[in-house]
Amino acid sequence: MGEPYLTMAEIEAKYPNEWVLLDRPRVDALNDVLGGHVVWHHADRDEFDRRLMEHPLADSAITFAGQLHPEPFYCVSVWMDDSTHD
Repeated sequence: MGEPYLTMAEIEAKYPNEWVLLDRPRVDALNDVLGGHVVWHHADRDEFDRRLMEHPLADSAITFAGQLHPEPFYCVSVWMDDSTHD
């Protein structure tokens, strides 16, 4: 790869709100991506996935350079016990 190594901060600044494929990623002890060599990037996840299927890469990582849910995200679950109703 001819692309230079970039940290996640550099990737997020250069490719905001895009999916990014990294070659030879560096990860920490928790497997959080610290950086890597950008292979390609795209804002559209479907287009990104299509290209990934055409050109798989062995030692790689996929990351999103932004927030997936910029607004607070809430999930409410309601469970009703029918045995209490006659």
